[in-house]
Amino acid sequence: MASLKSSLDSSTPPLLEEKQDDVFRSGVPPPSRKPTWGWGRLSVAALAIVSGIGFIGNFSQGHFHYGYHHQEPEHQDSPTDSDGLTEWSTITPSEKLVWQPCFRVFGDNLQCARLTVPMDYHRPLNQSADNPKVHIAMVLQPGANRTDDPSSYSESPLLINPGGPGGSGAIFAMMAATPIQTAIGPDRDIIGFDPRGVGATTPKADCFASPDSYGLDGRNIAYLSRFNWLMSGHDVGIVNSSNVALAKLNTRSKALAKLCKRIDDTEGDNSIFRYSNTPNVARDMLSIVNAWDEWRSGSDAAPPPEPMQEPEPAELQTVPKMEPGDSTKGKLVYWGFSYGTLLGATFASMFPDKVGRIILDGVVDADHYVDKVAKDNIMDADAIWDSFFTYCVEAKHRCQFYRFGDKPENMKTRFNDIMSWLEKEPVIAIPPNWNSPTLITASDFKMIIFSALYAPTLAFPSIAVLLKALVDGRLHEMVFSTPPALFCHNMTMPLWPDDAQKVIGCSDKRYRLNEGVDKLQEIFEDIATYSSFADVWMGVSFNLGCNGWEIDAKDPPMRWDDHPIHKPEPIDTSFPVLFLSNHLDPVTPLHSALKMTRKFSDASIIEQKAEGHCTLSCISLCMLNHIRAYLDKGIVPPSPKYDADDKGEWATCDCDEKPWLSLNENARIRKKGVGVVMGGRAQILEGKTAEEKVGMLAYNGLRRHFAKFASYESRVGRYNPLFEVHLDGLNRPYKEEPTCDKSS
Repeated sequence: MASLKSSLDSSTPPLLEEKQDDVFRSGVPPPSRKPTWGWGRLSVAALAIVSGIGFIGNFSQGHFHYGYHHQEPEHQDSPTDSDGLTEWSTITPSEKLVWQPCFRVFGDNLQCARLTVPMDYHRPLNQSADNPKVHIAMVLQPGANRTDDPSSYSESPLLINPGGPGGSGAIFAMMAATPIQTAIGPDRDIIGFDPRGVGATTPKADCFASPDSYGLDGRNIAYLSRFNWLMSGHDVGIVNSSNVALAKLNTRSKALAKLCKRIDDTEGDNSIFRYSNTPNVARDMLSIVNAWDEWRSGSDAAPPPEPMQEPEPAELQTVPKMEPGDSTKGKLVYWGFSYGTLLGATFASMFPDKVGRIILDGVVDADHYVDKVAKDNIMDADAIWDSFFTYCVEAKHRCQFYRFGDKPENMKTRFNDIMSWLEKEPVIAIPPNWNSPTLITASDFKMIIFSALYAPTLAFPSIAVLLKALVDGRLHEMVFSTPPALFCHNMTMPLWPDDAQKVIGCSDKRYRLNEGVDKLQEIFEDIATYSSFADVWMGVSFNLGCNGWEIDAKDPPMRWDDHPIHKPEPIDTSFPVLFLSNHLDPVTPLHSALKMTRKFSDASIIEQKAEGHCTLSCISLCMLNHIRAYLDKGIVPPSPKYDADDKGEWATCDCDEKPWLSLNENARIRKKGVGVVMGGRAQILEGKTAEEKVGMLAYNGLRRHFAKFASYESRVGRYNPLFEVHLDGLNRPYKEEPTCDKSS
């Protein structure tokens, strides 16, 4: 990128300084030379963490496996193909839990089921077989010492939800159930499920749904249509990238809303778009609890009554209290992240007597979530990004963006110079795998940096690599394009993209957003008072993406955001809810967690002194021990004592790692005059017991998987060349190359 260097030499402080005899001479750009490491290999490893594109790619750390092949009839005869994947359509739905082996590629012990529940709980299935149904996709990782006897399973499985809205709990369980068991106890059964409208649960909230055509099945047609739509919006950029960007993004939002309305009109009263709101998912969770009890007891009796009617307001219910040692049979044991905290809090508010254990990590402010736009979620984002420069300077040359003598403030100035240059002149990158140019814009970089704020310990080193690649003129080696030949054949994927985030988020709104561009500009400027990342946050599916949404949810909206004059009493639950929060979180600040803790009687909170989205973003043995104690023994930290809104006393934990000194870094470092120094993993684990080491390393594995989901959540609905993994990885399980030859 000689043009970048020369341009900045003439108009801004220099990006680079030349090293001569261990001294950097300001103002002289060094030659662009090939580094000693392998950039091609490094790019995949770096972007695997930063982009969280595990849904679309195949990374070294993710254990995602995909394939493309013609779907011959025999593939439908067996639930699991020879490549270890499973077609959900081969699993027969049932009103009772019927588990069967599945997805061997993720582990030999996984079991899958599709639980049939009412689409509309006011039209229960026991009234008419013709009432619309939802088939919930569920993945079970059995605990240790399970047999064919259902009674050998635990009284209450641990249900998990990775967030979203629209995150696939089924896929998350495939990836994360084993490290969860290793971290918190091998005897715990883990269940991940796809909420209604999401992933493999049917009907699917897919605005691009298409019939079979041109020899391809509808899923592949829809995938290609979605891909083309996202590609067409790339050059618009984020909200503040130009004086017309907001208007164009608003028009695109309304266009997608019309596409969704078209599908909804076709389905009419049986449209999943009208029944995908969070309260219905909470009802589904109760159905899962009831179905588990029935399956475990081996009963052939009729399924338990469905939660048809809106439950009595929680403040009017008399809730029997559980003691820590009491059985959790018939109650929910749950761990939810991000949006999963809103889901868990909604369940606890609707069914307070069904709370067995509920952990809510990375807490959504429910009152703001149901408002037109969530504004103050990003109040911590700038502080987290500023910490990048501090951590990079501390790491010195282990941070690829560091220059000798750097201080955080001049490093930040250098970064701002890069962004200013990119705003004027995007980078032209020709991917190594395809002869087609790609433009990398300032919007692309800002989006990927915002994504990195979700897991700084993992992602900041990768951001430094990415910035160095930009400055060195090697960005093309970190960008991949999608060969069109891939779309000539049916692909098999464990998860297909959908529009569940938009559908659920817009359905949950208590107040509908339907504003013109001038008013939207005012809203953007209001959000910008909280963070410079307002231009990214404004554009997410449940903010600007809900402008012009035309589909009415059948159920009334949630009661969150009740007027303060009503002074609702804290919700009494059968067992205290446990909230977890980082000190700084880019989208669910500690402020939200403290506010939500007040909404529940006897609830407690643990603050982790770290940056990132959810406490999983930084490994803490202290936090892990709290989680184990709560789940296994019902030990709840003392309830917080408040002095003011965000001040007081409550339980805290320190994080045991930081960027460039984490459990992910196992290499030894050689320092001048010091010799070989232990890598981050060895330093962190030093002095720990064998059991503590195993738990922390497993928790680290869980963190890696969650980081992919969290960063995917931050960019859903957008195309970004820096997120785009080379999809040629889809054919890795197969020997033949993708081709459009009809004879193949």
